[in-house]
Amino acid sequence: MEKFLIELDFGEFVLPGELFDTKIAKSFMRYMPYNVDLIKWGNELYGPIGRDLGESSPVGMIPEGGLAYTNKGAYICIFFGQTPAWPVEHIGQIDNDMWRKLFRNSNQDSVIIRLK
Repeated sequence: MEKFLIELDFGEFVLPGELFDTKIAKSFMRYMPYNVDLIKWGNELYGPIGRDLGESSPVGMIPEGGLAYTNKGAYICIFFGQTPAWPVEHIGQIDNDMWRKLFRNSNQDSVIIRLK
């Protein structure tokens, strides 16, 4: 499996991560970089990417630090403790425990997601 390194730039800090070698993750990567306006919902940040990438194999649970996509609204979702409201595509992961920075800095209103 190939790894696709990315970074999530919140302005105050940058979180390293990777996208998985899946159909939806590759479609997501094709249109990078993204500048996403974020909404906070519990321990999740999400926002629209403006593109419907379809659906392949949605799951109901995403681990902490997981990156997901849903075609219901064409949202990218950054999970740090929240359970998805509906099944989503698990497309990537923030490296190690770096996602814990989101607990201390969860009021983020935007993120730039780009290839590293």
